Amino acid sequence: MNTATSRLITGIAAVGIAGLVLSACSRPPSTGEGEGQGTVTASPGITDDTIRIGSSLPLSGPLSRNGETQLASMQAYVDALNTDGGVTMGDGKTREVEFVYYDDAYDPSRLVQNFQRLVDQDQVFATYGMFGTASNLAVMPTANDLEVPQVFLGTGAAAFSEDREANPYTLGWWPTYQNEAATFGEYLVSLDEPMTVAFLAQNDDQGEAYLEGLTSAIEGSQVELVDQASFSSTDTVYDSQVSALAASEADAFFSGVNVPSAQTAVLEKLGDLQWSPVTYLPIVSAAPDVVREASAGDYLPDLYSGAFTKWPCSPADEGDEDVQNYLDAMAEYSPDVEACYINTIFGWAMADTLTKALEATQEPTRESFMEAIAGLQTDEISLMHDDLTFDGGDFGSPPIADLAVRKWEPADDDWTTADLG
Repeated sequence: MNTATSRLITGIAAVGIAGLVLSACSRPPSTGEGEGQGTVTASPGITDDTIRIGSSLPLSGPLSRNGETQLASMQAYVDALNTDGGVTMGDGKTREVEFVYYDDAYDPSRLVQNFQRLVDQDQVFATYGMFGTASNLAVMPTANDLEVPQVFLGTGAAAFSEDREANPYTLGWWPTYQNEAATFGEYLVSLDEPMTVAFLAQNDDQGEAYLEGLTSAIEGSQVELVDQASFSSTDTVYDSQVSALAASEADAFFSGVNVPSAQTAVLEKLGDLQWSPVTYLPIVSAAPDVVREASAGDYLPDLYSGAFTKWPCSPADEGDEDVQNYLDAMAEYSPDVEACYINTIFGWAMADTLTKALEATQEPTRESFMEAIAGLQTDEISLMHDDLTFDGGDFGSPPIADLAVRKWEPADDDWTTADLG
């Protein structure tokens, strides 16, 4: 166990003790009085002085790096917020945030157990930042039956945003997988020349969503999907699939691999095969290190990816105020964690989204919190790309529905915003 993880797990122990102290005091459910409103009965997890928020993340298993880094920035944000006095909510009261979390090892059954524990034992006010499509799908029915917010999720599955009347307590966060793949397809179409495409993705709903977005974007154009392959969630090497797709000699390649280390291996395999198609990497596996660590030599292809956040370690963003605040907080509260890893960036932006929603919450209730999210429209989410908007009121899409497109520039050894015309 590394130093950062040890410190974070110590943090949860402290939160647990604080929760026991609160319980021992036998404090009744808080009531709050907002400006111009009568007394209301608060939901579980909130008093006049504190609000308890929960999450479940993969802190072990194949995606532990993703989970640890995201947790580190979520915790750093809370620590910085509490140091400044807490969050002032729409009812006029300022509350310290208590953050409770557990390890789910990217196992849907464990996330379900953790969610139930957060609700029953820890009595959290809301949960946020949990990632994984299958895991969150498994939790969604319970969250809505119990009317416990399950929001700002780390998944691009449309299911978490497309029917909010049926699931009013669940909400995604970033652009859908369909939208992400469609953006690449639209770019290929914009080249206005005959092109062939090969496709690789996991054999699940996520892979189907990527395929749906890509095929819908190229339908009726000069771009043709000529080959496709898939892998299971238990696979760790995709050499045979990439080799089979390379035999198609396709001009373009959608590499729908979401595990960063596996994506690096795919790029290395392209180099081994001396196949250099125009290649798209999904948002979650496009960190600069994924590309820098790939030994593809002269056969590293032209690479594109989507983005909805700034890149804190990019020279293009180094003078940005949000970026500097983020780097300063990470250096102070989570100094041993990779500040420029993609999930670290996500965790910070998710925590800022949560805070802005709490600031807009007029009553100390879960219902009021969800109403605040629905009314939240802003372009000031910390680290969100300047050209994008968070819109919690769009009931057919996730609140961050669009994305910028970035191209890998070998000369800069970094991603830069691409002009796709």
